[in-house]
Amino acid sequence: MGSDILTREVHPGGAPSGPRRPVDLAAREATRAGMLMMAPAVVTTATLVIYPLVRGFQTSLESGDAAVGGQPHFVGLRNYGEVLGSSTARDATVHTLSYVALAVTLELALGLIVAVALHRTFRGRGIVLAILILPCALPSVVSGVLWRRVFDPDSGLLNSVLEQLHILSQPQVWLAGRGWALAFITLVHVWGVLPLVSLILIAGLQSIPEEVYSASAVDGATPLRQFRHITLPLLRPSIAVTLTVGTVWATKIFDEIYVLNGTALNTRSILMEVYNTTFVNADFAHGTALAFMLTAVTALFAAVYAVTFRRSTT
Repeated sequence: MGSDILTREVHPGGAPSGPRRPVDLAAREATRAGMLMMAPAVVTTATLVIYPLVRGFQTSLESGDAAVGGQPHFVGLRNYGEVLGSSTARDATVHTLSYVALAVTLELALGLIVAVALHRTFRGRGIVLAILILPCALPSVVSGVLWRRVFDPDSGLLNSVLEQLHILSQPQVWLAGRGWALAFITLVHVWGVLPLVSLILIAGLQSIPEEVYSASAVDGATPLRQFRHITLPLLRPSIAVTLTVGTVWATKIFDEIYVLNGTALNTRSILMEVYNTTFVNADFAHGTALAFMLTAVTALFAAVYAVTFRRSTT
C-alpha cells in the first residue's frame, strides 16, 4: 500500500492521477543528465567568453591611466566619443566599408556563377570542388604571402605579365596608392572566402525541387526567366546567410592587409586600428571601445539582413 501511494500523483483537485508513467521518469532523468553534461560547456563559455566581454566593456568605460601606471577611473562614454572623433578611426571606417561593399558584391556575384555551374552532377565535378575548396583551406596569412609575390613591384608576377604584354613600360608599386591597394586586398580576401560562399549557394540550389523548373519549362519559361523568378526567390535564405558571412568576414579583415601592406594608413581597417591602438600604442581603453563599436556595427548588419530577407520570404 505504501508503494502504491508513492507511485501516485495527485491533481490540484485532490483526485489521484494513477501510477506515474515510466516514460515521464525516463524523460526527467534524460533532461537531468543532459543538463549535467552541458554544465562544463556552460561554465567554460562563461569563463572564456562572457567574463572577458564584461571585463572588456568595463575597460572601455574607464580611463587609460593603467597603461602609464596610474589608477583607472570611470569616464562613461568619453572613450567612444574620442574614438568617433579620431581621424585615423574615421579613415579606417571608410576603408572597412569599402572592403565590405566590394567583397560582398564580388562574393555574391561570383558565388552565384560558381554555384549555378557546379550544382549539377557532371564528370570531374568532385575534382573541381576540391580545387574550389583549396583557397578556403589555406590560412589567410599563407594566402597573403602567396599573393604578395604576385604584387611585388620588383619581381612580381603581375608586373611581369603586364610588361610581357607591353601594357606596362615599367614596374608599378600596386599597393602604394589607395584605390589599387584596396581593390587588390579585397580580391585576395574574396579569393579565400569565395569557396565557402559558393558551397552555401550550391546547397541552396540543391534544395530547390527540379519539378519547379520542369513545370516552368512546360509553360515556356527561358533559363534566364527561371533564374530570375525561381532561382533567386528560392535562394533568399541562402543569400541571407551568404551576405551575413561575407559582411562579418570583410568587417574583421586583418591578416591580408597586414601581410600585404602592413599597418599603412592607406589600407588600414577598423580591426587593424583596434590592434594598433590596443597593442602598439598600449591604449586599452580606446582600443576596446573601438572593438565594441565594431561588434555593434557587425551585429547591426546581420540583423538587417535577417529582418529584410525574413520579410521578403513571408
